[in-house]
Amino acid sequence: MAHALEPVRGVLVAPGPVARWGLGYAQGGEILLSRSPRLHREDVDFHATIQRLRSDCVVAHASAPDDLAGNTNTQPFRYRQWMFAQDGCTPSTAATRAALSEHLPDFLQRNIHGKTLSEEVFHMLLAHLYRAGSVDDVNLSPERVQQIVAESLRAWHAAMEKAGVEIGLGNLMLSNGRSFLAVRLAQPLYVRRLTISAPRSGRDDSFRGVLVVSAAASPGEGFEEIPRHAALRVSRDVHTDVAPISL
Repeated sequence: MAHALEPVRGVLVAPGPVARWGLGYAQGGEILLSRSPRLHREDVDFHATIQRLRSDCVVAHASAPDDLAGNTNTQPFRYRQWMFAQDGCTPSTAATRAALSEHLPDFLQRNIHGKTLSEEVFHMLLAHLYRAGSVDDVNLSPERVQQIVAESLRAWHAAMEKAGVEIGLGNLMLSNGRSFLAVRLAQPLYVRRLTISAPRSGRDDSFRGVLVVSAAASPGEGFEEIPRHAALRVSRDVHTDVAPISL
């Protein structure tokens, strides 16, 4: 991991001040979280933390300064084997909570502990996974994950429209540790293939990896931009493709 990320380590720095930051990562078949819920006035170097991890998938998130605090408002969020992060940290409101409550089973409503819109979006998605009988399906294909995400986002927009709420959603990332999905909804989303070198052959073809970054400007050479309203799908064997997502 450290070797593969070394050429792009500058991309993994969130400029301060950072209100909160967190990492979600798959390890030993479990999703683990490492979160720092307090204001950091200096830059946050994700590379320093990620390079020490042994994981097939890592999701990192940094929040701009706001009026929220605490672990419950710090992304990524986790539910069983799913981890989720979304650009921005817009506070939820009484109107969004009321609109959402019609779509969530009681056990998911009770699981919302923070005050962010992103956590509500995540739970709308979980509700659709639950209805599809796929919450605990670790072998769910990236294509099926995309279908369920699209259904949940359409239901979200319909619920907000019915409630008279106009709120834009940021890019999102979702993984169960075996597959990964990133959806571009707002600002640009970029992907770059990662490589490591072998002692004699120059490149180790047995290593496969990708780095996905949500950023206002291009992170630099080697990154490809994902089209708006499209999903980047990464399978367990790190096969990647991009497909439009119907919203």
